[in-house]
Amino acid sequence: MGLTATRRSAALLATAFLLAGCTREVVVAPAHGSVVASGLNGPQGVYVDGQDNVWVADSGTGGTQVIGSIPGESGPVSITLGDTARVVRVSAGGEQTVVTTLPSLGTPFGAVGASRLTTLGGEVYVTNGQWTAFPGGGTRPAKLAAVLKISGNAATEVADTYAWEAANNPDGVPAEQGGIDSHPYGLTALNGRLYITDAAANTLLRLDPATKTLATVTVFQALRVTPPGATEPIEAQAVPTGVAAGADGALYVALFPGGPELPGSARIIRVDPVTGAQTDYATGLSGLTDLRAGPDGNLYAVSFAPTGPGSGSVIRVKANNVKETVLGGLNFPTSIAFNARGDAFVAVNGVGEPGTGRVLRYDFLTRYGAQ
Repeated sequence: MGLTATRRSAALLATAFLLAGCTREVVVAPAHGSVVASGLNGPQGVYVDGQDNVWVADSGTGGTQVIGSIPGESGPVSITLGDTARVVRVSAGGEQTVVTTLPSLGTPFGAVGASRLTTLGGEVYVTNGQWTAFPGGGTRPAKLAAVLKISGNAATEVADTYAWEAANNPDGVPAEQGGIDSHPYGLTALNGRLYITDAAANTLLRLDPATKTLATVTVFQALRVTPPGATEPIEAQAVPTGVAAGADGALYVALFPGGPELPGSARIIRVDPVTGAQTDYATGLSGLTDLRAGPDGNLYAVSFAPTGPGSGSVIRVKANNVKETVLGGLNFPTSIAFNARGDAFVAVNGVGEPGTGRVLRYDFLTRYGAQ
């Protein structure tokens, strides 16, 4: 999810067959979802509002303005900037509209732009971009490494997460080791506040949008993982991606281990939003990019690509580490959202050629049985 390898954190609708009866039927997962949005450039987030509009955060393609460089195998590699990230809205009637464009940072690891969306108090908020003290980098451009509010077709900056990281450096990693780095990614609302996962700083932040005040809720320490063939565990970055508000008033955060990203090493952490206390909720997962509470009260996690293209999935996660794969065969899924009846909207092709990103709809996904 970041500028370095260790911080990166990448059809036809089949008829759903309902079992007979009037109770909650089990639905057979369709082979393909119906296309809700297309032509996207690395979609990272999807959100459904109270009017059944589907909002998409699209990371963009960087730009033509060279603003710095980082070391590469064959010499310095340029970092570019351009207003190619987008917030896209799809109406309940299916009309796809670009609401606004935002800065996108082009890096050797892919573009970093709009990440996640949520609503609070009738306002739409989005996390956008990344900024770090890379060689040649100057002052942070506006609206990068920031939480923005969308009003009409305009986006205004509510919080600068890079400034918070530079002033506080909650995880304590020295600047010379790339420790001053902010990539606000996951986003949810709870009790009148916004909660943000910083996928570069490995922190969970709280934002009061009325006062524009940030605070650190908790820091995620490195995970211990054992690579194949190794006898001793090594440390991997605990990169937080999705964050969801649970029915119990707690926050649940998905961790995507960075460097190495080993299958089975991802987990979901329960966080007390007041004290920041952490406890494991689910382990043995892979490459988690999002986490969402469904209308059925269960958590749903998105697994990116544990064994390569086409291996992504959606997993229903229950108490006592119970995990049920309800949808598989997805190509680089990044995000999931639900409407009130349990239809799921899944962003796919989160990495790949520009224009190939899509959002797919799966009717009644909360009723899908385990595969």
